Amino acid sequence: MKATKYLSMAALALMGVLASCQSDDEAVSITRPNNAVSVNFSVGSLQGTTRSNAAATDDTQRQFNQGDQISVSTNDQEAVIFQCTSTENQTWTEVEANKFLLWTQPMLSFSAYYPVTTGTSMTTFTMPADQSSEAKIALADYMTRQQNISRPEGGSDIQMQLERKMARVIVRISGFGSQYDDDEKTVSNVSIYSQASGIADGNGTGSSTAIQPYAQGDGGQGSTYTALVVPGYGDGSATFITLTDGANNNLSVKGIPELEAGNSYTFNLTVGKNTIQVQSVTVTDWTTGEILAGGQAEEEVSVIVPATITVTWNKDDITGTGYGKSFTKDGVTITAEDIDFEYKNFMHGGTISTTLGNFTKIEVTADDIHEFSGTGWSGSNKKQTWTGTPASSVSFSGSIMGMVPYSGNINFVFTIEPTN
Repeated sequence: MKATKYLSMAALALMGVLASCQSDDEAVSITRPNNAVSVNFSVGSLQGTTRSNAAATDDTQRQFNQGDQISVSTNDQEAVIFQCTSTENQTWTEVEANKFLLWTQPMLSFSAYYPVTTGTSMTTFTMPADQSSEAKIALADYMTRQQNISRPEGGSDIQMQLERKMARVIVRISGFGSQYDDDEKTVSNVSIYSQASGIADGNGTGSSTAIQPYAQGDGGQGSTYTALVVPGYGDGSATFITLTDGANNNLSVKGIPELEAGNSYTFNLTVGKNTIQVQSVTVTDWTTGEILAGGQAEEEVSVIVPATITVTWNKDDITGTGYGKSFTKDGVTITAEDIDFEYKNFMHGGTISTTLGNFTKIEVTADDIHEFSGTGWSGSNKKQTWTGTPASSVSFSGSIMGMVPYSGNINFVFTIEPTN
């Protein structure tokens, strides 16, 4: 019995040795070549690295985060992807095992770009429209660099100084107009528009694109909204910022300003029910945070920016008893020869007017729009749209029949540009 026991233990020991040898064989990897290229990254001339904390305004914007990846190629060698392995130490290593860039001559021409995403290269980038989180806005921080570098003595890391190709826009809610109640002093649905949707060969491509920005705050005073946009010469007629205030008015800032790559622009806004006021604009070097010469405008700039107001009525908003000739809600009035409040019918012609500014568009949807006509109106017996010359008063002939008790429906959408 003892012999059998000893033999079994010996057999188990031998099996352990064989298993250990097998694991060692499976883990064999190629030794890192002596001429392998090691890289560290920075932005501009800073020694501290910076990037994926793209929304930060303190020293953390100079740090890459663990897991960030940069593609690097040189001469005729296939690109190698480097990944940050430590946020604290800012160390980098190759993503693919046993794949290296090699020093094949004393000086090489290196090309690098960030981020490593589908469709991104040294010359092309598609801006992500969803930048609503730290991780998502980081992927909008497009950077490239082409650099001739000599092989360091002693095998030390080379330093690649990447250049930002995007501009940063920060919208800060500095305050609210006195027209608001306290519970209305908030904004939501904020969008920031980029003049272009991507970059190709150093130029903006595509059309104006709405960005869902990275929000910090609860929408009240002091809240900020950050987006990375494609630089451009500006477009005075394009929408730049849209938001909804606490009274459910949709406001918009017209005119995308000229924006330069590598700069950070902070727009301090005061929100009113009819206007958005730019209290100040500050332009800084995105990487260092230093205010650029001529890049700050405070009290000397107080620009009233026209804001588009949208007023919407549905069947439940139209209230009254019996018959009448006028109905007003949220600064818009409809007068008609006859108004049946029970059926939500506006009959025999009338006028739509507002005290908020000038209509730029009116959309009417109803169960039956009967014998309808008027300057600027077009559509069908179910929907009519007015897009005439902006005016505070718009006339119509015919009838808008809600017929609500008979499962009908009615809806008005008024788009208004304030005049003051």
